[in-house]
Amino acid sequence: MIIKVKSYASTQNDLNGKAWSGTGFIVNLEKGLIATNHHVTGDMAVCTYEVKFSDGTTTTAKLNFADPLLDFAFLTIDPKDFPKSSIALEFSKTPIKVNDTIYSMGNSAGDEFSTYKGTVFNVYESLGAFSEQSFRFSGLTVGGASGSPVFDEDGKVVGIIYGGKLVSGAALPISYVARALQSLNKGELPNRQSLGLVLRYDDLKDAVNVGNLPTAAQDEYNKAFPLAHNKILVVDTRLVESPANNQFMAGDVIWKVQKELIGPELAKFDELIDSVSNKSISIEVYREGKLVSIDVKPYTLTNKGAEEFIQFGGATWFDYNEKIRLMTGDKGPGVFISSADITSPFKELFKSNFFGGISGRPIKIIQINGKPIQNLTDLEKLIPELLTKKMFSIRFIDFLGQQTFGDTVSADRQERFLILKYDSKFDSPKTFTFNRKMLEWDIKEIKSGHS
Repeated sequence: MIIKVKSYASTQNDLNGKAWSGTGFIVNLEKGLIATNHHVTGDMAVCTYEVKFSDGTTTTAKLNFADPLLDFAFLTIDPKDFPKSSIALEFSKTPIKVNDTIYSMGNSAGDEFSTYKGTVFNVYESLGAFSEQSFRFSGLTVGGASGSPVFDEDGKVVGIIYGGKLVSGAALPISYVARALQSLNKGELPNRQSLGLVLRYDDLKDAVNVGNLPTAAQDEYNKAFPLAHNKILVVDTRLVESPANNQFMAGDVIWKVQKELIGPELAKFDELIDSVSNKSISIEVYREGKLVSIDVKPYTLTNKGAEEFIQFGGATWFDYNEKIRLMTGDKGPGVFISSADITSPFKELFKSNFFGGISGRPIKIIQINGKPIQNLTDLEKLIPELLTKKMFSIRFIDFLGQQTFGDTVSADRQERFLILKYDSKFDSPKTFTFNRKMLEWDIKEIKSGHS
């Protein structure tokens, strides 16, 4: 099916009032569940959805669940709105392999319900900011294909497309979606957990040659995973203030989880982390050629940072979250903006980058008019007072820095200070809070403290 999206508030202000489209597919007829990508439903955004079926009929949908880190999500429609010929797609339980033939149907290049055939050429890649196992295949995948199902030759779904280019595509193994769906089918939110580790794939032989992995371990690995294509999982980085921060080191080779040899199976690693609740998990790593045992307790991932926003002064404000922790290394808490409208007073915090740099980047707000801002509640309480002002001061941290002609600011993470001019006549501050019971956004205007 085709998913048409309209955005009404986004942390990337250039997406406010914008529309885009993607693809989805039915995974539960009785509950009206449709699977798609997180970026299709809108990452850190307030959106509405319309779905179009192959018979030409349309209906509205609501956001049900978006994974906090991985690129998949679920929409819900009224089950009565499904066309009579609708079927829920069946998931394959057989892992995809290199040279497998695949098929996909979606909205690639805006060609509704177009299909293509491809060949898998890599099953062990991690392409996102957070580690997520992906497989790559030949085939035309351009804008609109996101959220398309990938089928094997038996017509069962093996993956969900999230990216690509003219000659190839990238997809998540369907096991990620299947595990989350099991919880939603029971009326529960998926249990998503993390250690605060970001993993990557490295070369097995390189790890042996540099002394990070013994030759005997290489032999054991190759025997256990003959189709690994020389890929091993290695710690790329750790998130600050996370359970992993003081126990793992960059470069650690992930060897066993709960005494099970994990190999290149990153999706299996994620599944094992999610399977423990309020318990420690046992992980063995090779560090500089020596086997090290680690017991570490995962923490629960939530969507809190993506379910509440404030629009004020031409910027969308949001709370500290897992993505900010990875991007900035900030320990939190805090309130952030990552872009501002061209007429916004807060545009001054995002001076244009003369050399091309990053136009949207996280800015942490420390104080406004001398009042500390540690969460959205602090900001909401202060806005009525700010609406009576013509200017106010702001203290902030620019994590990525900027470089303009004759004006260089380093990414030193030091507090900075500006005085901004503000005209409340052209501003209508609002709070957006996702109502999980109704699967809708509650919107509330913030008015001046003066009548």
